[in-house]
Amino acid sequence: MNRDLDGTRCQTARPIAHHRGFLPQRAEGTIRYTIENVGRTLVRVDFDCGDSLLVLSDDVRVDDPARLSS
Repeated sequence: MNRDLDGTRCQTARPIAHHRGFLPQRAEGTIRYTIENVGRTLVRVDFDCGDSLLVLSDDVRVDDPARLSS
């Protein structure tokens, strides 16, 4: 579990289907942590709408790209 991006704001890059419906494109949230699983990076995001989901790293865009390089 990697918490380097904890607190970083992000938004969805595309609509995301989940167990309660869909998150629209550009839904905003806060990253809590990332994990590696089967060669892919998963990101735990607490979305402003109240949902907390693990999404693929390609499904979200970080609002502050400089945080990715630290």
